[in-house]
Amino acid sequence: MDGPRQRSLRRYDRAMAGLARGTASLSRLIGAGGGSSLPGLLLQRLDPGYVRRRAAELPSGVVVVSGTNGKTTTTAMIRAILGAEGVATVSNETGANLFRGLAGSLATADPETRAGVFEVDEGALERVVRSVRPRVLVLTNVFRDQLDRFGEPEAVAALLGRAAAALPPNARVVANADDPMMWHHVRSRSPIGFAVVPQPGPDHDRPEAEPETCPECGAPLRYTTRTIAHLGRARCTECQWRSAEPDHRAVLLEPPSLSAVRVEVAGVEVTLRAGGLHNVYNAVAAIAAASALGIPSERAARALEAFRPRFGRAEEFRLSGRTLWLALMKNPAGASPLIEQRSPDARMGAVLVSVSDDWMDGRDISWIWDANFEALAAMGVPLVAGGRRAADVAVRLKYAGREPVTVSSDPREAIQGALRRAPAGAAVGVLATYTAMLDVRRTLLRSKRAWVSDRAA
Repeated sequence: MDGPRQRSLRRYDRAMAGLARGTASLSRLIGAGGGSSLPGLLLQRLDPGYVRRRAAELPSGVVVVSGTNGKTTTTAMIRAILGAEGVATVSNETGANLFRGLAGSLATADPETRAGVFEVDEGALERVVRSVRPRVLVLTNVFRDQLDRFGEPEAVAALLGRAAAALPPNARVVANADDPMMWHHVRSRSPIGFAVVPQPGPDHDRPEAEPETCPECGAPLRYTTRTIAHLGRARCTECQWRSAEPDHRAVLLEPPSLSAVRVEVAGVEVTLRAGGLHNVYNAVAAIAAASALGIPSERAARALEAFRPRFGRAEEFRLSGRTLWLALMKNPAGASPLIEQRSPDARMGAVLVSVSDDWMDGRDISWIWDANFEALAAMGVPLVAGGRRAADVAVRLKYAGREPVTVSSDPREAIQGALRRAPAGAAVGVLATYTAMLDVRRTLLRSKRAWVSDRAA
């Protein structure tokens, strides 16, 4: 039986949770935010140990997802798999991926919640790992991102390695076996590896690729297959190092489209309703995480057929009889595949490139010069420059070979500029950094009665 101290602690924690929920409601009521971070800030100040205690109460444990690209979608996919298994989960759905966001989510979780699945910023990861003691840590990849905050990718890989070293002894690491540098930093934890097998095609140098050197000796790597930037199967030209063999593979069965991709994973053919090669990585990472939780890979793969992208991640709208695809880009490795997927699509009638430099985007936007905007210019469709750094985007597009038809930091004006120049019935693509994507969505939703109708799922 519980003693008086345990009963008193539970009452205290319930009071803390009630205070957090009240703070969240007040924050939304007065327009101070979405209520995802302020409760966590309050808990951090009043009771730093709350997160550890609350996480320990979840019967099925906690899964943490981190890395440069794919955190939000991979987290949502893991939740979809657990939901199909009847496991109620809590997550930081609003994208508040620092410690305070996780704390607020735990405090406001339904009492019936059995598992936590959280995306966590790379810089906050070690602290979160030490607090929630996750059952599974999923690491997606490491790319250049927010250079003003993180520095070079090697520093981020080292952060992930330190976080993995802080895990409880029985925890499992799920890591991208196609990422040589990241795998090197977590290899001592005997990670469960995942990888993507692309369709056969010529390998080529990519301007968005990271330095491709052997993690053991520093010599150049030679790739046998390549997927995105430096991801792929490689071996060292000097020593015996080679890419680790993955435990889970996703094999592309056809070129990915904007809205879907057909793959084979765990011997099962599935169609993912989240287009792009990057979402294949997200899916196989989620399936690998599910296997670490004891869920058969075949069932996990089937569960993902019902998955639909989170907001701003290949989200689809219907605007004035046209389709608008809204996709997040935040670095060269994320932007270039999105551009290359849109380039051959004959339905695309105009593209808006929206770049902002809020702290959530990263102040340094020099990465736009490494992304493959030349492929976008070669499409021959009208281009619009938007976001807080619309003028910088306009210069980049000009050097890529195409002057934008509209340059505006106002999201409504930029969207309408793209709609006006797109042929009747054609689709409009929006490639946006994080806060620029939020601005676009907010504009669409606020203007719904006027010119947005029939938003697709």
